Amino acid sequence: MIKKIEEFSMNAFPALSTVLLNGWVLRFSDGYAKRANSVNLIYECSIDVLKNIEICEEMYKRNNLDTVFKLTEKEDNNEIDVMLSERGYEYVAKTNIMLKEIADFKISKEEKQGFVVYRELRNDWLVAFTQINKISSQNASVLQKMLQRIIPDVYYGAIVENGEIIAVGMGVAEQGYVGMYDIYVHDDKRRKGLGTKIMNNLIYEALKDGCTHSYLQVVDENEKAKNLYNKLGYEKQYSYWYRVRKLLNKELYDI
Repeated sequence: MIKKIEEFSMNAFPALSTVLLNGWVLRFSDGYAKRANSVNLIYECSIDVLKNIEICEEMYKRNNLDTVFKLTEKEDNNEIDVMLSERGYEYVAKTNIMLKEIADFKISKEEKQGFVVYRELRNDWLVAFTQINKISSQNASVLQKMLQRIIPDVYYGAIVENGEIIAVGMGVAEQGYVGMYDIYVHDDKRRKGLGTKIMNNLIYEALKDGCTHSYLQVVDENEKAKNLYNKLGYEKQYSYWYRVRKLLNKELYDI
């Protein structure tokens, strides 16, 4: 299950560039988002692990990026996690993957009101997304390129009120699994259940296309969100986290 969901996740949020390195997947996206600028260890390394780590470090340094490893609870990642810790990598952003079956999912007519979904990336949706999520213009340009590279089915959802998009979210479907990504609500409209409304409508759209499961990612420290997702029927499958080594400035590297 870990390998399957990790592959879905990479396909749902494609990097601008990808390098395959002796079984590991290295992703590069100009520094926007750790998941798109990290080493993914979902396949077994075919050479000496320490040597592969050193090659990764050099490649990210060459691209002026922090070296970031994304690790999951796969048993063979434990030793690598220890190695990275000993090399000074910081442990950050433990996140849980949660899953639920949606075959019997139902949604009311009232909950559909105000919701719109697009099957292609639209400029008005992207502008609303970047504004609600407070993304800089530079990162918005990178994000647009990444979204345009998505190959699986995508549902760009939005809730519209008085002609204005006040909440956004994405569903990305592959092989019967739809992932919930980047659910955001305008600051002034929070605590009204709009995030749940977006998710339910995205699930309904994917269900109509034959999906049977929904998954999502939630930061482990976010107890409120975890409790909400449990109430919605999601159950934890596994966790992942990052090991990060910050890029030093050029003067220090030259010493």
